[in-house]
Amino acid sequence: MPLPILKTTTEATPEALLRYFHQTELQWTRHTSEETQLDVGVAMHNPQLPRTHVANRVLDASVPQGVSPNEAVQIVDEHFAQMGTMCWQWVMNPSSPPPRTQPMVEHLLARGYARSAQDVMYVDRLPTGPIPLRDAGLTIIPARASFKHARALHAEGAAAWDTPELADADMTHLDDPHYDALLALKDGRAVAHVGVLAVGEIGRIEQVYVTESMRGQGVGTLMISRAMEICARSLFKHILFAVAPEKSSAIAVYRKFGFRKIGEFVEYQRPG
Repeated sequence: MPLPILKTTTEATPEALLRYFHQTELQWTRHTSEETQLDVGVAMHNPQLPRTHVANRVLDASVPQGVSPNEAVQIVDEHFAQMGTMCWQWVMNPSSPPPRTQPMVEHLLARGYARSAQDVMYVDRLPTGPIPLRDAGLTIIPARASFKHARALHAEGAAAWDTPELADADMTHLDDPHYDALLALKDGRAVAHVGVLAVGEIGRIEQVYVTESMRGQGVGTLMISRAMEICARSLFKHILFAVAPEKSSAIAVYRKFGFRKIGEFVEYQRPG
């Protein structure tokens, strides 16, 4: 698989960084979905994962000239029906002017779609001081070294969403050689996971997960530190990730490493 190329500018404005994050989102979704370029946006679909919302969505959406928001929704719904699935999410194109995206947003909200926003966090250098790490007696291995352990941990996370097929979607990311994932094992059981997706000069931290029984013991900090080591070896110019704003304890961990919020990644979720 060829290395995905993402050119950046020397000046990393918040607007540019958000565009970079949206481009990494496209690369991330390609792991689980086939894509079709529509006038409305990029349709990502996978009829084998019909309940996995992030595998059936429209990215970089905007209203084409001469098309109403209602017609745009019809175009997308008809396309997904032909593919044998349903469009669950819309994500607007950050490079499109507001007159091309805001009417679409207002139309989706009027139809009962729910706005869901994640904080996009950013850092461009490693911490200058040491980050205290606890010895939790863990063994860190590449996730590809034990698909059984990786699968068990992803299945645990999928159960929290009552969507077992989400574990199948999570495992597809390991097929990308530009995704470097790690597992933490304790007493022969997988207890934590973290990964880094390389997209050109961008490192995107993904799938940070700690099993419930190990939370509050510094395991998340340890996994982030290992992810940052991957980023350091890869000489990434920018490091990004997204986190739900209500996860204050997780955000506090990321701030230890110098991350700061530079914007939001917003999805519009289909009702039901």
